[in-house]
Amino acid sequence: MTEQNRSPSTENVGVSLVDGDAAIRHARQLMLRSENYDVRSYPTSVALLADPRSRDFPCIVIDVEMRGDDGLDVLKQMRASGWRGKAILLDGGDPEGVLAREAKLHGDRVFERTIGDRPLMAAIAASINRSWSGWTPQG
Repeated sequence: MTEQNRSPSTENVGVSLVDGDAAIRHARQLMLRSENYDVRSYPTSVALLADPRSRDFPCIVIDVEMRGDDGLDVLKQMRASGWRGKAILLDGGDPEGVLAREAKLHGDRVFERTIGDRPLMAAIAASINRSWSGWTPQG
C-alpha cells in the first residue's frame, strides 16, 4: 500500500467524550482507544468546560440531553474559549429540528444517541478529517 492510499492515522488524535451514562461513556471510550484515539471522557459538560485540555482535541462527542446540560450552549462556550473543532451531537429528537440546523452552521453533525459503533467511528473520522488539516491545539 502506498503512502497516499493510507487513511490518516488516528494515533494521538484527541476526542472528548461527554455522556452522563457511565456504562455508555466507558464502552465508547474503550472503543475509541482500541482505534488509537486519545480519549478524555467526562460525565458532564461542566467537567468538559472545566478541563483546559479539552480545547486541544479536534472532536467532541456529546449527549445533548443529559440532565441539566444544553449541548448547544456547551459548544458555544467551548468556541468562545477558543476551541475550533467539530462536534458529534447525540440526540433522540428530530434529526431535522433546531439542533440539526444549529449544528450545521458550524459543520457539526447530529445523530441518534443509539448510533452504532461503526457509524459513530465513521462520523468521528469524517469530523476529524474535516478539521484536522491545520488543527492547532490551544495550549
